[in-house]
Amino acid sequence: MNQSKLPTVYLVDSENVNDVWIRLVPEMDEQDEILVFYTEKSPHMSYEKVIELTQLSDRPIRWIKCVEGSNALDFQLVTELGARVATQPGHVFVIVSNDNGFDAVVKYWTQREIPVRRMKSTECKQLCRKPRNKTGEMDPVVVEPVEELQEEPEKEPEFAYLSDIEQLGRSIPLSKLTLFHDAFVCMYDQEIGDAIYYYMKDHKEQLEYLSEFYLPKRKARLKNYFSMALERAGGNPAGTDDVMDIYNHIDEPKKNLQKLNVEAVKKFGQEQGSSYYKILKKHVKIMSKL
Repeated sequence: MNQSKLPTVYLVDSENVNDVWIRLVPEMDEQDEILVFYTEKSPHMSYEKVIELTQLSDRPIRWIKCVEGSNALDFQLVTELGARVATQPGHVFVIVSNDNGFDAVVKYWTQREIPVRRMKSTECKQLCRKPRNKTGEMDPVVVEPVEELQEEPEKEPEFAYLSDIEQLGRSIPLSKLTLFHDAFVCMYDQEIGDAIYYYMKDHKEQLEYLSEFYLPKRKARLKNYFSMALERAGGNPAGTDDVMDIYNHIDEPKKNLQKLNVEAVKKFGQEQGSSYYKILKKHVKIMSKL
């Protein structure tokens, strides 16, 4: 073991990176720890991954179930990070997520000389290709010092709507760029929808990792999509589950819009029910294709 390596705490955004974080487990030293933040929206693990994790069960992994809501997991992860920074001096903290929204958190702490960084899912994948040492084990992951993190080479700025693309990638496969386009036109407007479409078309190879996020169950895809549409419309996400329960129990919702309206008003009252219905009506054609 590399004695100069500081103990590391990995904080995993499971909604965002799927189960690729498991690649970290064999890399851990005894003093390292993984915190897995999850909700009902987190992709489910395959049996192969569960078996793999069970075989590594002696590793210090803590499962943290998060309260659900708009960006709720992110807020709870950042809260835990702040608590750990205060109580675990001398540790390195790694946020495992493709969400560039965490970069502001990284910058905040690195400016205060706390070693915090973000690790993308692609970095986790590369761990299995690292050369092994003489003992047959992979060399441990060493987080670069803060000074080096502050001197990153210039790179192309991340696209403003990348986090939106990643979230929608849970509901729409990358092969359906036109559906991405139509969805973003509905959520924003024609100009933004066009901009996102051409960005995705020009960066399709770089966006192949989106396939890791795609939810296998249609009900989960619908819920993720409606939650996102609701949030972009400034609606109250508290009733998402109930709205989707209504949607899923109506035959061919696209052809039964009036019934959707009636059931939504019956469930939530005139004002709230009508607001949910207006969003459903706007997105129902796209949802029928998920």
